[in-house]
Amino acid sequence: MTARHPRRLLIAACSLAAIVLGFVAQAQATAPGSNGRIVFRRYFDAQRTTGALFTVSPAGTKVRQITHPARGVLDTEPDWAPDGRRIAFERRLPCPAGGSRDGLDNACTVVETIRSNGTRLKQLVPCGFDTRSPFPGTCVGVFTPSWSPDGSKLAFQYSLVDSAYKDSFNVMAGIWIVNADGTDMHQVTQRTPGDSWDFGPQWSPDGTTLVFFRASIVTGKDAVFTVKVDGSGLSQVTPWELGAGDSPDWSPDGQWLLFRAQPGDGSSNVYKAHPDGTELTNLTNEQPDGHQYLSSSFSPDGEMIVTARTPGTTPEGNADVYVMRTDGTGLRPITHSPRWDSGADWGATAPR
Repeated sequence: MTARHPRRLLIAACSLAAIVLGFVAQAQATAPGSNGRIVFRRYFDAQRTTGALFTVSPAGTKVRQITHPARGVLDTEPDWAPDGRRIAFERRLPCPAGGSRDGLDNACTVVETIRSNGTRLKQLVPCGFDTRSPFPGTCVGVFTPSWSPDGSKLAFQYSLVDSAYKDSFNVMAGIWIVNADGTDMHQVTQRTPGDSWDFGPQWSPDGTTLVFFRASIVTGKDAVFTVKVDGSGLSQVTPWELGAGDSPDWSPDGQWLLFRAQPGDGSSNVYKAHPDGTELTNLTNEQPDGHQYLSSSFSPDGEMIVTARTPGTTPEGNADVYVMRTDGTGLRPITHSPRWDSGADWGATAPR
């Protein structure tokens, strides 16, 4: 397969992306501070093609819709800015019909930012979605944005068509960084052609390191890694057999990483571990025939976790958002929707 067949390459890539990404939203990193509101994504249809961002108080009250996408547009992967005033997220739009324009996930996905009150929507990262055009036309998707601790930068996954990456369907899916005003976009991981894709970057509290998960194209397994923001010091945190990933979150004190693990037995649980991989702990301990836990995020004060699980609280059995203590106790739901709620991120209280 070569770059001379962009449509064939993208069809193959889209098939693999569906396996790797599925339909699960990914929680984002947590900035230290006082506990504020929680943002999450709610699907509006069973096919999960349309969805918007909502916020809710930690008590489960005052649910507010933040984005209002058109039918067929999905807003997902929200991440609070450290000051609690802005949210970065993915917007998955239907691609224009005809030609070679297409996206990695069968949609044209871009990164947007919005005020917490739903105003000042802005696209941040360029993507051409056209493999015949010069940069940024070779971009086929921008995913999982994450704010730096000082709010000056965002990390994200950028997917580019590159004929050198034969073992990953000619698509280079790596971690990049950009200034919050859209300038100085540069690559951090996947600088050398390989056989894996990187997803879901999150910043350490001191701003020096990123945690992300790597999907092996050869084995189909995921693992959590860390890397310095300059691309050096790559380190594997979890074993491939654990199937860990889903946008791992860094605790506000930098001592823990939070992530979902799917070891292949049908179970899906919330785990935590130190950044060096020690003290790996299953917080939810559900069996394969039990509840399925999704992605998670620490609270800004570091004492709580927000997650989601399915079945939820309503007869429809769709996911709801829950909160619990960092040891896995005290679980309680904060949404009770017949629709699917997940991908939650806990924000800090915005200054007045």
